Amino acid sequence: FPNEELPAARPQQTTALYDTMIAQGAVMGDSWGLETPLWFAPKGVEPKDIFSFHRSNDFPHVKAECLGVRNAVGVTEIANFAKYEFSGPGAEGFLSHLMTNKMPRQGRLVLTPMLNPQGKLIGDFTIAKAGPENFRLGGPGQAQKYHMGGFERSRPGDGSVKIDRLDMRMVGLSIAGPRSRELLQRLTDEDVSNAAFKLMDHKAMDIGNRRAAINRVTYTGDLGYEIWVAPEYQRRLFQEIHKAGKDLGLVNFGMRALLCLRLEKNFPTWFRELRPIYGGFEGGMERFIALDKNDFVGRDAAVKEKAEGGTLRRVAMVVDAGDCDVLGDEPISHNGKVVGWVTSGGYGHYVDKSLAQGYVPKELADDVAKGAFEIEIIGEQRKATIITEPLFDPSGAKMRS
Repeated sequence: FPNEELPAARPQQTTALYDTMIAQGAVMGDSWGLETPLWFAPKGVEPKDIFSFHRSNDFPHVKAECLGVRNAVGVTEIANFAKYEFSGPGAEGFLSHLMTNKMPRQGRLVLTPMLNPQGKLIGDFTIAKAGPENFRLGGPGQAQKYHMGGFERSRPGDGSVKIDRLDMRMVGLSIAGPRSRELLQRLTDEDVSNAAFKLMDHKAMDIGNRRAAINRVTYTGDLGYEIWVAPEYQRRLFQEIHKAGKDLGLVNFGMRALLCLRLEKNFPTWFRELRPIYGGFEGGMERFIALDKNDFVGRDAAVKEKAEGGTLRRVAMVVDAGDCDVLGDEPISHNGKVVGWVTSGGYGHYVDKSLAQGYVPKELADDVAKGAFEIEIIGEQRKATIITEPLFDPSGAKMRS
């Protein structure tokens, strides 16, 4: 069933927050062996999924989490990201050769895909330059062994690059929403004003008497921050965030709310929208592919794809979905003919729309007529309309505010 989590051999891997989150109503899921909060049941509601192919019992509670983030501030655990550290005199050149985007200057972040020699997407990373020869990478947790193997195989043999898979030696919390800066300021003596701490900045600072690495970025598409600490400090950090945010309307939110929020910004996700069967330009990642920088893996193929346009296009859609939202892999039709497929979707609780992302032929990607497409959901053809910009904060003003 959708959302079904199998119980065998669990819990296998937990963070220091496992018991605390369970006590706060968390319904946990398995993220490649790591217990991760999916949604939080309020007092009086049993923290349990009731499975259905239609919207299930978590729907109103995920909605409350989404609205809590959009209207005030929320906190969620992000320990399930893959984390790596690249260091040494050759680190920057090595990363620049592997990744499509230009490397950040010190104290800044970039988002970047990684391509194979055929120009297909094999990775999606956040890279922070923490020091002159030190870079911190965040990526998809489900692919960390695959990526680490590739990093090791292509690393230069002269000792100029050291690669460390941090795994659970670094864990994180994300705070997001219009009051997240106010919450962060209560936890530190550092200046975190917009002028001093801009979007895509990376800083090390003391948060509640412990050293943390903080990225001003969030997958919710709102104002927000990632706070990374050693695992022994995570429990205390979580407690202090709750204490400081109590009168700000702070809510816990889980993975399902996070995935709903990212849909409202048309953000792709790894292994659904971004995977090795799609090119970078097909996937709408062109702003992160710097063809004018040094040579990188897959550059020649990327130049060709840009010139020829590729075959497919990633599109976002509003769906007339009734009481059942897309999950992924549903067929997309145009004029009665199946032309593409859904990669992921769900409900955008703040914009109050059922949303989907998927791939269609590039020739059809500009057909924005209302109901021009149909998506089959549980045997019914449902009208779908391509949207060309995010329904939430299309200009990105909230992220930059």
